[in-house]
Amino acid sequence: MLSKLGRFFARLFREWGPVIIAVLLIRSFLVEAFMVPTGSMLDTIEVGDFMLVNKFIYGVKLPFTDRTILPVSEPKRGDIVVFRFPQEPDDPEPADRYVRLFPRSFPLLPVYWDRETRFFKWYIPNNYIKRCVAVAGDTVVYRGKQLYINGKLQVEPWVVHRDPRRLPGLNPLPADFQRQWEADRFYKSDLSAYVRDHFGPVVIPEGHILCMGDNRDNSEDGRFWGPLPLRYVRGKPLVLYFSSEAASNPPNILKIVTSPWAIRPGRIGRIVR
Repeated sequence: MLSKLGRFFARLFREWGPVIIAVLLIRSFLVEAFMVPTGSMLDTIEVGDFMLVNKFIYGVKLPFTDRTILPVSEPKRGDIVVFRFPQEPDDPEPADRYVRLFPRSFPLLPVYWDRETRFFKWYIPNNYIKRCVAVAGDTVVYRGKQLYINGKLQVEPWVVHRDPRRLPGLNPLPADFQRQWEADRFYKSDLSAYVRDHFGPVVIPEGHILCMGDNRDNSEDGRFWGPLPLRYVRGKPLVLYFSSEAASNPPNILKIVTSPWAIRPGRIGRIVR
């Protein structure tokens, strides 16, 4: 019986092993699928858009880590980028609930044991999507919903403003505004509303970029949680391969599959810009 079972698994590995390895390599180094769960990039990208992301364009990373092993290029102003959300921890929380089963030297296995449910948990920090509006060394000012880079008003045809209000800024502006911004003091705090429509000036630190959503009044972005480290950038969207109005946050694949009337065929095949 055991020999038959062993032969079965050996045959299964011979037939499917190369396919699985090829898929893992492509997903880890070249192209990965990504679904947009929120409306921060409206009208450029809709909630429920599924896209292929070029993971090679900004450098090859060790799978499931932030370590770049082959640098290629860096994001430019105007690029839409997919990135690891910087406010999420490296390990699931609370720390006393989850135990990592494999050392970090095995990045392909981010598996944890959940002491509460007594079951395994696969944990990878969530990916977000925004537009790069400034790079290292740029001076950024956002006044009255207008973006200035190095003193020049930016023409942003992709930006939408759905809230007619203009929220007041900090007055007077703190002398340590740059330090507070880099320390994430404006993220989910009493000061958050004061930087939505009036932000800066700040200088983007070396090794970082500033990302903002195209749906500027409804985007939790770099104005609040600070500059984005380049090591967190995952890739650049290529094309929409599917789109559904039935998508939700968190994604419910069953709802999407059982709602064919919600498919948006006009968006399928669009290049993401």
